[in-house]
Amino acid sequence: MAKISSVELINVPETIIVGDNINDITVKTTVEFHDIDLKLQMEYMLYLYVYEVHGKIDIPVLVSNWDESAIYSLTEDRKDDFLGELKVKVNASSKSEEIISDIKLKLGLLYTGSSHYTKKLETFAVLVPAVTTIGKWSKPYSANLEF
Repeated sequence: MAKISSVELINVPETIIVGDNINDITVKTTVEFHDIDLKLQMEYMLYLYVYEVHGKIDIPVLVSNWDESAIYSLTEDRKDDFLGELKVKVNASSKSEEIISDIKLKLGLLYTGSSHYTKKLETFAVLVPAVTTIGKWSKPYSANLEF
């Protein structure tokens, strides 16, 4: 089983312009592979989720389904804002791998004019092996009740 040994934001713009769709950050993820991973040349999907954290970090809950995995958050105090995600296929080919990823931030639009805010950005990384428990929600369906 692989292990994520570090997740680092290595390139964050000093100023992020809201609504211009060209803001991105660079994340370096270091993964260590077990000998069995290397022997089997295991394949993984690395998911990177960028959040603006407000207070306590939301508790992430992953529903893994290989390349369609989804993440949900349990909020303890103030809900964190989801700003971007990226998925990268990773193969176990050496004992340690550094994966450098650029993630575009989705900040939306602010209509209050030119204001300056400070953002506390954090990235959550999840490595989903090709062989794992998988899950998926159905699409919602409404049914009428009759009394």
